Amino acid sequence: MLEKDCVDAAFGQFLSLTEWVCWKRGVYFAKVNPNGTSQTCPNCFTTVSKGLQIREYHCPECGYRTHRDCAAAEIVLHRGLETVVAQGLWGTETACQVGLSGVYDLDKWRGGRNAQS
Repeated sequence: MLEKDCVDAAFGQFLSLTEWVCWKRGVYFAKVNPNGTSQTCPNCFTTVSKGLQIREYHCPECGYRTHRDCAAAEIVLHRGLETVVAQGLWGTETACQVGLSGVYDLDKWRGGRNAQS
């Protein structure tokens, strides 16, 4: 097995374990598309290509500046929230879904039909 394959396998196991722990504790878990996260501005969503050696993210459109990894983490957060808003917390089921921590409060806040009174 090549070194990259070992790293990919370890990361896949980490994701599986994280998903299981979230299910066990009643916490919502979702995977998002990681492509382009370090090249998209979290403030205005403009795509700016940069080499991996450039560690600071600077958007020429809106002037937003942050560390490249922080910008990527913000994009992952945005994509995760888009998934929840688009599908809703009640709209999809997974093999290990039992209930989501805080789902009733979130539905009340959003004015959802499934909110408990």
